[in-house]
Amino acid sequence: MTDAAHDWCAGLRVTRSRLLTVAEFRRIQLGRRVNLVKASAWLLAALVILVACAAVLGISPEPREPMVANAVLILVILGIFLGVPLCIVMSNDYFKLAALLKRQYRDSEVLVCEGAVADLVAEPPELEHLRRESGESSEVVLEVLKQSRLVWSVNGHPQESWVVVQRGRTAGAPDQARLAAQYVKPVETEDGTFRLHQRPLSEGECSELRAYLPRVKLAGFVIVLVMNVVAVAHLIAHLRKPQGLPLMGIVMVTVAGWCDVNLVFAMRARRKMLQDLRGRYVVIYQPDPAPNASQESVVEYLPNAGTEWTTGGRAAAWRRLHGPTG
Repeated sequence: MTDAAHDWCAGLRVTRSRLLTVAEFRRIQLGRRVNLVKASAWLLAALVILVACAAVLGISPEPREPMVANAVLILVILGIFLGVPLCIVMSNDYFKLAALLKRQYRDSEVLVCEGAVADLVAEPPELEHLRRESGESSEVVLEVLKQSRLVWSVNGHPQESWVVVQRGRTAGAPDQARLAAQYVKPVETEDGTFRLHQRPLSEGECSELRAYLPRVKLAGFVIVLVMNVVAVAHLIAHLRKPQGLPLMGIVMVTVAGWCDVNLVFAMRARRKMLQDLRGRYVVIYQPDPAPNASQESVVEYLPNAGTEWTTGGRAAAWRRLHGPTG
């Protein structure tokens, strides 16, 4: 028998859900309008900068002093290549947030997640924000909008700044996992004695593991191939006719090398996970040598990938963060 699947938000277990009130739904609508206005304002700022730069370049007054002319040119360059991109990036962020809030119109469900602050799992900026908002309390309760994945409140305090967190669903461990963890045996290795055991993965766990397989699409292979061909062509051309420092060739070789490394790592990770799928088992490791050691210290890991599968009977942090969305 296998435990039911577990839903997670920001690494915390989803314990229940509730519906948005009318006032809360209106707050979402207002938030979307405000973000659309901010996005439009940043786009308008970009347009103003471009018009101002064009006006400065178009005006041909009396000849300026070299220092003044250089200062004007520097300001125009900064406006075009720094100010305009910055405005576009800010506008894009607000448009994305408005789109997320619009998605929430489809569903009024709010997920309630509870757990320890130490169990929070998120990207570094979001994690720091959530820990700061939780204060000095060791426990935290998050409310997360189901459709948009935006944090609605932290410990009952509504959030003024929107933070997006990951949602996921992981398969529960079978009942025999608890039993198998009680029968770890000393195993002698070159690195010392370890208390180990193993158990088979359930069908649900195998399905979940299959969802984590790195997938490299045909387009990815084509891009890597093209980058390597271009890099080799630049290299051969420079060897045949060396002329100065081949900046473009160096860039292309660097980009091709980066693509190759990422492809190799992805294929290697896929191969190891496929081996674990064929083996269909995890290794149980008990680091505490005491006879009455707590089950909270038990770690299960995939033998080929070498990745933690569960810690203390719960899904490992990376599974809670990247688990298939439920």
